Amino acid sequence: MTVTLRNVDIPDFGLPVERPAIPAATYETRCARAINKSGADWLVVYADREHAANIAFLTGFEPRFEEALLLLGKAGQRIIVTGNENIGYTPIAGLPDIVT
Repeated sequence: MTVTLRNVDIPDFGLPVERPAIPAATYETRCARAINKSGADWLVVYADREHAANIAFLTGFEPRFEEALLLLGKAGQRIIVTGNENIGYTPIAGLPDIVT
């Protein structure tokens, strides 16, 4: 097998004009699947600024300044525990009915 190094142009995919909106039903489905797969009564998800992917995937909430915990209950409870600087971000998360 011959391997050849060559220069290639990076394709121009453009920049998105708008951020795509993820429907609330998508977040609700993700949370339901996560808690059901866990087999537990409660599922706890940790997040901070550097480790926010899991909580963002499940809720659309991204902690900006402080740590956060997402608690998902088997009966549909959704609780985010976070500091004062993040409280204002929870109402704009994609997952509805979050208690802080």
